[in-house]
Amino acid sequence: MHAPRRHLVCALHPLAVAAFLAANLAGTASAQTTAGSPADTTETSPAGATRTDQIVEPKALDSITVSGARESASTRLQLTPRETPQSVSTVTRAQIERQSLTSIDSVLRNVNGIAVSFYDTQRPLYYARGFQITDFQTDGLPSYSSSTNQEFDTALYERIDIVRGANGIQTGVGVPSATINMIRKRPQREFAASVALTAGSWNLYRGELDINAPLNSDGSVRSRLVVAPQKKESFRDRYSEDKTALLAAVEADIGPSTVVSVGYQRQSNDPKAPIWGTIPRFATTGVPIDLPISTSFSPSWTRWERTSGTLYATLDHQLNDDWSLKAALNHTKGDTFRLSTYGYGATTSQAPFINPVTGAGTTLYASVSGGSETQDTVDAYLSGKFELGGRKHDLVVGMSSTRTATRTDGYTSVAGWSYVIPNIYTWDGNAPAPTYSKTGAWRTQITQQTGLFASARWRLADPLSVLTGLRLTDWHRHSDTYGTTGVYAGRSAIQDENRKVTPFIGAVYDITPTLSAYASYARIFNPQNYKDRNNNPLSPVIGSNAEAGLKAELFERRIQAHFAVFQTKQDNFGVRDSAITTPLPDGTLPYVAVNGTKSTGFELEFAGMATRQWRVSAGLTRAKVTRAPTDLIYANMPDYLLQLGTDYQLSGALAPLSVGGNLTWQSAIEGFNIPHPSGTVTVKQSPKAILNLRASWQFNPKVSATLAVNNVTNQKYCANLDCGNYAAPRNVSVTLRAKF
Repeated sequence: MHAPRRHLVCALHPLAVAAFLAANLAGTASAQTTAGSPADTTETSPAGATRTDQIVEPKALDSITVSGARESASTRLQLTPRETPQSVSTVTRAQIERQSLTSIDSVLRNVNGIAVSFYDTQRPLYYARGFQITDFQTDGLPSYSSSTNQEFDTALYERIDIVRGANGIQTGVGVPSATINMIRKRPQREFAASVALTAGSWNLYRGELDINAPLNSDGSVRSRLVVAPQKKESFRDRYSEDKTALLAAVEADIGPSTVVSVGYQRQSNDPKAPIWGTIPRFATTGVPIDLPISTSFSPSWTRWERTSGTLYATLDHQLNDDWSLKAALNHTKGDTFRLSTYGYGATTSQAPFINPVTGAGTTLYASVSGGSETQDTVDAYLSGKFELGGRKHDLVVGMSSTRTATRTDGYTSVAGWSYVIPNIYTWDGNAPAPTYSKTGAWRTQITQQTGLFASARWRLADPLSVLTGLRLTDWHRHSDTYGTTGVYAGRSAIQDENRKVTPFIGAVYDITPTLSAYASYARIFNPQNYKDRNNNPLSPVIGSNAEAGLKAELFERRIQAHFAVFQTKQDNFGVRDSAITTPLPDGTLPYVAVNGTKSTGFELEFAGMATRQWRVSAGLTRAKVTRAPTDLIYANMPDYLLQLGTDYQLSGALAPLSVGGNLTWQSAIEGFNIPHPSGTVTVKQSPKAILNLRASWQFNPKVSATLAVNNVTNQKYCANLDCGNYAAPRNVSVTLRAKF
């Protein structure tokens, strides 16, 4: 089968967090809040601190009306949601806890406009506006994820911001889909602690410990420790996973104007018997074969170990009333090892097709790989206000530099290993393990990106603001090869992209105190490794996003509404040059650039407090993707995506009880070039709706229990059509949470 195409640190006031998105109410976490809007009924307090949605007197869901700006993930300007000319979503800490969202994929399933699928057990795919999301950040800096497919654990984060569309000012290199920015938990001045214990289907056991401790009497030096171990099995045969997430940080006030922090973040994932690749879709007769949902081609000795750790330091210095300086350093080291099997037919050039009577038709072939990645990032910027034309304007200027060294270790070949599964219906997973060892050779790929950026908000008139931004990026990549004795063997694949410009422009106009109109345009670029038929490297992919919309506060500002239309484009994208079959001198096949990949659509969102006791949310996205005939991607993106959510706090004798749920519906999806006994076919999956329900009981202000049921109707459907594997059936978890 084909592999999928891979296409800030900020000091927050708790009330600003609460103000940003009341839309995180129950389900979609996607409607945007505006200045003066009711909050998500949450306060992003440290562990153990009482939040406003923690029902002290369980009579109603509390609602706070506040107005506050916070640092934009795309421009780093201090903006309220009403002042942001983009589609921005936030998932708060309170929503993460309320909905038992323990991983980034469970979070993104609740964000309007984000399509989530799994290529197999360890390779999640996230798409927005027709393109894959590859830009993950932690506190505004690049996150280590590309080489490990690390599924981030939510225990370490206070909130998760999602900016849909191109984000060229901050990322430079990327795709015009969306940026995911995960904001770490930070030490607070007062002691607080919390513990959560979870048990669930398939022997799920999870713990979370969060301790915030001042280190001196006034809290000017403070610390935070977060630990989250997890063990689970699966509905899939033989699969299990151990995962641990850790965050340790110390923060100190250095005088009245300076805050410094240092910390360490680590996550390890150790899955056994992960699926790598496809589950057969067709029988030898050509008809669809409906294999049990537990089917796996992975023997118990297969694994995919992934570990990453980040040392980080930040500086926040207030120069004066108007200007501040922020700087951050990240050093990340990650390791990965994969021993896997893949199911084919009689040879690796043939797809597996199952004999419906005997269960024969699949041969396993092995693959082994491993390596490490080191990433160093430095980021610094000035932000403040200046006066021009009798008005105050906002300005941010800064620089960022990231160096990534990816090492791929050499292993002895396992190409000669194979195992014929006699009967897929009765096979117990037993197969002899291949033998392998490191050869001593390795290859290192070095990628260096350095950028200068600036963004400004121009207050041209009381109702009108114009935002401008520009990033100038130098990008370089090369590969160094070392032989089995460690001797340097040469450099190859040298690429340079210098002084690449990615602009941003936007405008916001306040039509009334509760209604604003906005528009924005941003560009992004993405270098590629392909060469054309003349052995010349292809120029970078160019992406852009244009959107316009309205943001409103309705019903006495209890409900926030957002409507946007967008057009996202990608040009110069490399696809195989089908007219040329002769390899290039380096053995690769030539590619040709295609233009015109485009996604056009709209987003409609509502969220807020229908009453003091009832949260509601709704989001509808339509994204119609058109692309060149030679550019059929393996994405499975629906044209329409609908998300509904609700939470209701009961009253009277049932006042400690709150109930809620969310429903996600998507239109039909298609998978292209799916192997079939007759050749290749297009496979369609019908529209589907997935219902999740939950209930929480507040025993007292510090102790609560939450029951969560996912896929309530127990639907059987594919997590990805092109690499056929099933999504999780109905599953249940119970979480007991206590605060001290």
